[in-house]
Amino acid sequence: MQISADTVPNDSPGGVAGRLIEAGTTEFVLHGFQGASISRIVGSAGCNVRMIYHYFGSKLGLYRACIDRSYDRLRQAEADATFWALPAREAISALVRFTFDYMVTNPEFQGLMRVENMADGQHARTLEQVNARAAALFDAIGGVLNRGIAAGEFARRCEPQLLYLSILGLCTIHVSNRHTMGVVMGRDLGAPDFLTARRDEVVRIILASLDEKPS
Repeated sequence: MQISADTVPNDSPGGVAGRLIEAGTTEFVLHGFQGASISRIVGSAGCNVRMIYHYFGSKLGLYRACIDRSYDRLRQAEADATFWALPAREAISALVRFTFDYMVTNPEFQGLMRVENMADGQHARTLEQVNARAAALFDAIGGVLNRGIAAGEFARRCEPQLLYLSILGLCTIHVSNRHTMGVVMGRDLGAPDFLTARRDEVVRIILASLDEKPS
């Protein structure tokens, strides 16, 4: 799976621009775009305010860079995964497990997406590479589904975008609603035993959806 990606300004992840993106991501997740404090961001990044304007032009430029980096990390991790060449059923199972684990270990991704969705996705919509990288992911999923149909491993071929939406939804609801649903269910939705059981259940649901013959 080949995914091309823009990079952040000419700076290593541990350099000033990289540190600003890391600090900015944390700040935007906690306080939203409007509530995010430039002074807190530069304090966490260990630099001065001028560096934000030098690398990103504005607070908005930094916010957009945080969104782009967040998507890029996910897409690159997907592209680097070794499961795409597996038999189709194993590949889809592995994609589900990968997505599930990524969302648990990288809650800042969902945090930024929550903030951006509250802004109607207006900033993500202008980042052309977000769509380009997603297209490569959908092509990869489509290739797995084609192999699965040809090998008789799946009974139907759904749209890759719809399948990924189902995977993403099932792999994130226990994170985005951890505290409220934890109260409702009377359990810790972050506990290792719950996460293991939930991940296995999501794999079963997704595979069952591909086993269902078209009506």
